[in-house]
Amino acid sequence: MKRNKAYTIGITGGVGSGKSLALDYLKLKYNCALIKADDIGNEVKLKGRECYKDIISLLGEDILSEDGEIDKCKMAEKIFADDSLVNKVNDIIHPAVRKVIEKEIEDLSDEYEIIILEAALLAEAGYFPILNELWEISADKEIRIKRLTESRNYSLEKCESIISKQHDTEFYSEADKNYRKSSQRNDYFGFRVILNNTTKEDLYDQIDIAMEEVNERIR
Repeated sequence: MKRNKAYTIGITGGVGSGKSLALDYLKLKYNCALIKADDIGNEVKLKGRECYKDIISLLGEDILSEDGEIDKCKMAEKIFADDSLVNKVNDIIHPAVRKVIEKEIEDLSDEYEIIILEAALLAEAGYFPILNELWEISADKEIRIKRLTESRNYSLEKCESIISKQHDTEFYSEADKNYRKSSQRNDYFGFRVILNNTTKEDLYDQIDIAMEEVNERIR
């Protein structure tokens, strides 16, 4: 495959799946650049950045803290009180985040062959066109709940609530199929599930197998 930018792997996964463990391993062993969409989403809301004025215009100045920055808790309270605001806020934030990510990929491609883009909403936010493949770090629900209750002291009710709001493998598989049907690209290689139900060594072995294929493609 002729490469004019870094090979970009989108990685997503629900809470308790072990996504952070996978990302740390990729950075350490394979020297991948890591872009976190959620971090960029927070940055573009800062005073003077792309989304600051539009969000205040939409939600009002009462979401500001004393230093003039947008208060995450106040913003969340406003959004949760009015479901119609969720899509409006996303319409402000997602295009700005996408623009920053595309610029970062362009800049990092001079130094890195492989870039990892981590985001909770890779499919929903329409990131397929800038990916070469999509991975989901997954684990069975019971295992995720066990991890969360032990490592974060979450209650069973909190675990159930969070997990119920997150997409599953079927959702990502269907999104991948729909994109492949609509796209004529020959440099997009589809969707892969990394199942993290047992040990971290098993997780690492699956990542190594996947990365062997990636490295074959970029040679």
